[in-house]
Amino acid sequence: MIAPLFPHAAVATPHYLASSAGLAVLTSGGNAVDAAVAANLVLAVVYPQMCGLGGDLFAMVWAEGELSGLNSSGHLPAGARLNGETVPRSGIGSAVVPGAVAGWLALLERYGTRSIEELALPAIRLAREGCPRSAGLERVTKASAPLLQRDAQAARIFLAEGLLRQPDLAETVESIEDFYTGPVAKNVPPPFTPDDFAEHTAEWVEPERTSVAGLEVCEMPPNSRGHLALRAIERMEPLDGLRPDNAEFHLRMIRALDSVTGRAGRTGDTIYLCARDENGMAVSLNQSLYQAFGSGVVVPETGVLLNNRAAYFKPQEYGPKKRPTHTLAPAMALQDGRPKFIFGTMGGDTQIEIHLQLLARVIIARQELGEAIAAPRWMHRGGSLVAEPGLPEIGAEALPAEFPELAGHAHAILVEDGHLAAAFDRRSDGAAVGY
Repeated sequence: MIAPLFPHAAVATPHYLASSAGLAVLTSGGNAVDAAVAANLVLAVVYPQMCGLGGDLFAMVWAEGELSGLNSSGHLPAGARLNGETVPRSGIGSAVVPGAVAGWLALLERYGTRSIEELALPAIRLAREGCPRSAGLERVTKASAPLLQRDAQAARIFLAEGLLRQPDLAETVESIEDFYTGPVAKNVPPPFTPDDFAEHTAEWVEPERTSVAGLEVCEMPPNSRGHLALRAIERMEPLDGLRPDNAEFHLRMIRALDSVTGRAGRTGDTIYLCARDENGMAVSLNQSLYQAFGSGVVVPETGVLLNNRAAYFKPQEYGPKKRPTHTLAPAMALQDGRPKFIFGTMGGDTQIEIHLQLLARVIIARQELGEAIAAPRWMHRGGSLVAEPGLPEIGAEALPAEFPELAGHAHAILVEDGHLAAAFDRRSDGAAVGY
């Protein structure tokens, strides 16, 4: 698939309705941050298996010569206690205070030109009137039915037939600036209290950087795992002269990652989106519930599905107000201090593995952007190397084909002379659009 070219601005997301919302903002004079927030709000409605108001957010923004990172990840409630010796994978004990809303507000306060109330209008309409269920949503809903059946409100909303209608969520989004003090904070089940929500703040951070092929690759610092991609780049044997159809091209990346991550391989269901406006502002953003449908718990009377981010804790790490390590890792590569490659993916621990593969294909091997994103990928799952069909022999097991999400949803914008190339991942339900 050849990526479309746009002379001025572009946005790419994993759902066509979100991409459309972002483009509408860009064509009406909004900037890349405005477009990213509008698109993310729509994703929170139409892609609830992967993101939502009950999740966390990480972002990078390049504007006026500076790159900034935003970490809006939550912490366990003050009353959190581990019941037994294992960390819960679902239920209220697997949730942390959601950071997404604070992240959107922080982005708009610093860079936006539109109010969140205006940007939320498409999402509100889709939640109230209903939206078609994408192929990805239907596939993951079917697999997640046992989780959703444990919570009456989750089952009522997500296991219903026909259009996905979320009137309670529409009301919550209409009063989104009250998220941390209003009905969501007041109705959230114990051990959460309103004080846990009131204490959450988004944090601006400095991205970490390293060099590859004449570009400065930028990733998020801890508690994101993004910085581990930089450590792998620094340990990687040169790929000069190798091509993606050579096994050694991939094995050098795999060896570098193994030396850094120890073959970590937890899956995760996330959204990644990117936007770039005609003034050069660029946004790279991940937002997530962590795993499919998060905790499975909907806050009563609000339509807000809570994350299960605390499932990433080890038992000895789980405790009051603790913040877990995050797989969310939006990325950007700069050339002469300006965005050249705006990229990222969903996929849990595999996000940084996909980052290396995209950089190697697009920046080093000079593969066309759409082809690079559509190309087969390898990754670690449970300590084993797995791969999609079509790669050279690298000693990998076959990746199950029934869930394309397992190989990630990567999207990217490549800034070239006179235009932008933008591509979305065919494994998703997305679109790359622009003007």
